[in-house]
Amino acid sequence: MSSLRALALLAALSLAPSSAGAQTQSEQPSSGVDYVFATVDAYTVGHGTFHITGTLVNESTPRTIRFWTGGVTQDQASTSAEASRCDRLALVAMTRPGRYLFTSKWTNGGGLACTLTRQ
Repeated sequence: MSSLRALALLAALSLAPSSAGAQTQSEQPSSGVDYVFATVDAYTVGHGTFHITGTLVNESTPRTIRFWTGGVTQDQASTSAEASRCDRLALVAMTRPGRYLFTSKWTNGGGLACTLTRQ
């Protein structure tokens, strides 16, 4: 009888939906809020936006947050410079998990601010 229970349990587990391969939906950042990432798992750059996936300080589940690289009044050159600076900081945080905190903030003016802090 125990082998039947084991078989039933195995069947139930194999048929249960899994969220392991599910993509995390991107969140919109709140203006003026600091998003402090304890770990950065992925950093995706797109046209005018970038997505940061990682675990925020005091959280255990990774989140993906989509930031914009600049506001309406900024020119393309300054927007590109901001994004490339944040790129480098995020890459440092990815290569040294647990050593740095990566903070990204979408400012009230629509600009982008990134900070790398040693723990």
